Amino acid sequence: MKLIEIKIDNFRGIRSLQLPLEDGLTVLIGENNTGKSTVLDAMRLVLTRGFSVRRSSQFTEYDFHLKGADATPQSAEPIFISLHFAEKQENEWPDAVIQQMEPACQVDSIGLYHLRLRAEGTYKQDSGSIETKWAFLNASGVEIALKNTTPLNLISRFAPIFFLSALRDASQEFGQRGQFWSGFLKSIQLPDDQRQRIEEMLREVNTSVLGANAGLTEVTKKIADVGRLVPLDSADPVALESIPTRVFDMAGKIQVHLKSSQGAKLPLQRHGEGTQSLAVLMLFQAFAAVNLAEAYAPESTPILALEEPEAHLHPAAIRSLGSFLEKMAGQILVSSHSGDLVSRVRIMALRRLYKHNGETKVGWVEGSAFTDRELQAIDYSIRFARGHYLFSRCWLLVEGESDFHLMPLLFELMGHSQDQVSFSVLEISQVIDKGEPLIKFAKALGIQWFLMADGDQAGNDYVNRARNHLATVESLADRARALTHADIEHEFWYNGYDEFIKNIVTNTRKIEIENEAAGDNVKKAKLLIKAAIQHAGGKPAFALTLVNEVRQRGENSIPQTIRDIIARVVQQAGG
Repeated sequence: MKLIEIKIDNFRGIRSLQLPLEDGLTVLIGENNTGKSTVLDAMRLVLTRGFSVRRSSQFTEYDFHLKGADATPQSAEPIFISLHFAEKQENEWPDAVIQQMEPACQVDSIGLYHLRLRAEGTYKQDSGSIETKWAFLNASGVEIALKNTTPLNLISRFAPIFFLSALRDASQEFGQRGQFWSGFLKSIQLPDDQRQRIEEMLREVNTSVLGANAGLTEVTKKIADVGRLVPLDSADPVALESIPTRVFDMAGKIQVHLKSSQGAKLPLQRHGEGTQSLAVLMLFQAFAAVNLAEAYAPESTPILALEEPEAHLHPAAIRSLGSFLEKMAGQILVSSHSGDLVSRVRIMALRRLYKHNGETKVGWVEGSAFTDRELQAIDYSIRFARGHYLFSRCWLLVEGESDFHLMPLLFELMGHSQDQVSFSVLEISQVIDKGEPLIKFAKALGIQWFLMADGDQAGNDYVNRARNHLATVESLADRARALTHADIEHEFWYNGYDEFIKNIVTNTRKIEIENEAAGDNVKKAKLLIKAAIQHAGGKPAFALTLVNEVRQRGENSIPQTIRDIIARVVQQAGG
């Protein structure tokens, strides 16, 4: 029974959000305070707290969405969290689920079953308390009348949720009360005769170990004196144990040991945080494979809500983890800040949360909106090599290598750090369809974008293609602009940098160019720029040389067209 959508209204920092989920793995990305942890907490709250038709104090005052500085929980609108489970194909859900969840299970026009569970939190003025109500809804959002609370009691059995926070504690997860580990410990059951034989041997071992130090006998006698002050067994009040002497106690002491690369066997808690974190994930997998059906129901589909699985891991391990998460059993919902992790996750699994005019939005890619060739271009240009670009607020799309190297440096000179502004520069000359798949991708994820094109015929083609992706209220100037001149080098040449560029070229080459140009100043400028780039050592080196000169002259020497583009990108990245 898979969860296909979470809908949240007036919960913490989210006023309204409708979040579609993938069957297997869904990865939430986005900046801090965009709502990723809120989504995980909302799902956990609905599926893990005790159910009844009406129950108090499931939400707290801090769970209500406060619209302004003067807002209070007492005046806030009710909280609504809705979970929508549904079949993707006919007969996907076992009959046991459908029969036991009636009448909460609703069938649609094409014969697929749906189940919608909503938790509502309301502040009651008369009692000063917070009231929580659970209900199943039909497709129209109307509450379904239940004959009894059986469906409410069973939902957490058919869709059990397990939550692992970013601050995972392996000592707790592998402790006697660990949410996965405890199931394995409880399943240790031995026949009485076998248990008795083992415990007898344990007592013999214990006696031998303690008997190696006669002083321990004196310790036992002295501790027995406690019996003079508090009631103890008069015959044998003190027992020392070097090892557990009961199978029950021994099971509770089971520890995981891992061998280091040098061969030393160490308890899990003595290994690094990354290793411990990975061990907890593997424990969940073992639990889902072995104990889930016994602990819940054979028809159960576990949900794992996981915060920042990349914490403490090496980049190579994070990339491997991304591929591993795709194959994990159950339904996995992850929040992440790692470009390395998303580089190994399918594009369709990503959900980017972002704020727009104070509202929480979700960006995601629907497979039907992109061709296979477009998805391949996105994988090659972004996901595989530059996963961190998915965390930028704005993309500046440029034609060539010079633009790619120069523009971040020019942003810096104008006081706009690339990381602080949160923009990325993408070269699109090698991308199919003049980079249009990247524009479509940015729009799908809610990433702002701007195209800077050369001032030639090819550049005009780029700009015209960008026109196809404007929103209804946008003008072309909002999203794209061609340089005044042929390319960014010519832009500087015709804005006071001609002599500087010319002086990079050797005198011998200048004479040759003079002859080649034969009085054609346009051709002469082009040849001198090309020669300057070659003499500097290529476009990256030329970019540094040019920027050093700009730094000496000041930011006002940057061509106005480029300054306007920078200002526009900064504005877009600012929301």
